[in-house]
Amino acid sequence: MKKLLLFLLVIGIISAALPGKRGTFKTELSYHWKTKIGNTSYRTIPVISNGNIYIGSNGSHFRDYAIDEGNGVFALNAANGNQKIHFANDQFGDMDVNGILNDDGKFYFGNDNEEFLCVDALGAVQWRIPASGDIEHRPVLFDVDGQKTVAFATETGQIVALDAATGKERWSYYHKNFEGWKPGDNRTVFKVKMHFTEANIFFNEPSLVDLNGDAVKDLVYNTNWGDFMAISGNTGKVLWSIDREDEPGFVANMGREKPLIIGEGTKAQMMIMQWNQHDGNKDCVAFYNAKGKLIKRIDAKRDLGNSLISQTEGVFFTTTSILIPGKSPDDLKIIAIDSAFRTLEGGEIYPRFGDGQVSTTKIHYNNEDCAVVLFQYDFLMNRGQSPLMLIGLKTGKVHIKAYLPANSEFTPVLNDFNKDGKIDVLVGCYDGFLYCFNFGITTDHFIY
Repeated sequence: MKKLLLFLLVIGIISAALPGKRGTFKTELSYHWKTKIGNTSYRTIPVISNGNIYIGSNGSHFRDYAIDEGNGVFALNAANGNQKIHFANDQFGDMDVNGILNDDGKFYFGNDNEEFLCVDALGAVQWRIPASGDIEHRPVLFDVDGQKTVAFATETGQIVALDAATGKERWSYYHKNFEGWKPGDNRTVFKVKMHFTEANIFFNEPSLVDLNGDAVKDLVYNTNWGDFMAISGNTGKVLWSIDREDEPGFVANMGREKPLIIGEGTKAQMMIMQWNQHDGNKDCVAFYNAKGKLIKRIDAKRDLGNSLISQTEGVFFTTTSILIPGKSPDDLKIIAIDSAFRTLEGGEIYPRFGDGQVSTTKIHYNNEDCAVVLFQYDFLMNRGQSPLMLIGLKTGKVHIKAYLPANSEFTPVLNDFNKDGKIDVLVGCYDGFLYCFNFGITTDHFIY
């Protein structure tokens, strides 16, 4: 009976609260508009340009065994969500698209049809090249000898750098476990084979930092094959690579998130979360220098849960905590997120929320900088609705909490889409809709 009364009290507090008041929760955000675009993933990073939202779609299903007319790229009116253009959705092939890169009116993206494209704002193809496998993450852009270079990686284990203007290859790197199509192979046989293969070597976007001082950004990857590596942006050569066999007993969340880069250039450090199997599988945080050498491991002295997949600059979120690095590894701050734990009757404590994504843009709210975090699941509520939270980076306080109409793994995008002076949150949910939610906070709270 006591548990029932406590549950009803919590529900009453959540239901009655307003988003603008300190420490209160709201069960559901209102939205300006919603538009059916199909499935989106945490890698579906849209582009906001000239009053439009350019966003990739996986259509009605993530793997196209049959023709799927709902995938490709949608261009939507940012103010009302109305569809303006739908392109890169050819009749045949697996045209699923995730993250998109925009540079000076040119849009770069890959698809699951083993292709990489450059198009203009109307969807007209500027150039198009074949790739060695599915391209899952948003491309990255950097300069080589004063020339813009766009790079992408495939699930099968290839990284390719191209001249952004022409699509001409600058360099290509093949992972040691590469298993995909190469020039000269029978591409038809390869496409049939890859339709039933889950390689997932390069799945997430790399971090960019000039590690060797040659004035060219280098690419730092966590891969799904258990190695942590840096690739020269200038040459495509491996600068260093660390796998689980190099550091036995220390297992990282490989493939899940971009490494957090601290500082610049040859003095940069990289921070990743690991499990120390030598000490009861306890959580620790490892710091590496620009040459890939271990600087120090810090014992977290608490359950960090799992690292979230996407992060925000200078901050590292897990399912239970916020990690903020300082000038040295010893200055690391670990802040507990309130409401992030649930206690079972046996006294065991587990993370309440599973997986998640963090907004790139931050908000200053209630006297502290905050980030918007979307957790894919709430195991305690188990409602089939993802929780969206505004979390303070200094205190770990949940200032605003809302449940979305459905589960989601989308990386939330903050903007004033309808130009009413208030912050909106763009989120794609598993119901196939893209929502523009009204967050109810004025835009002067944005941190740019």
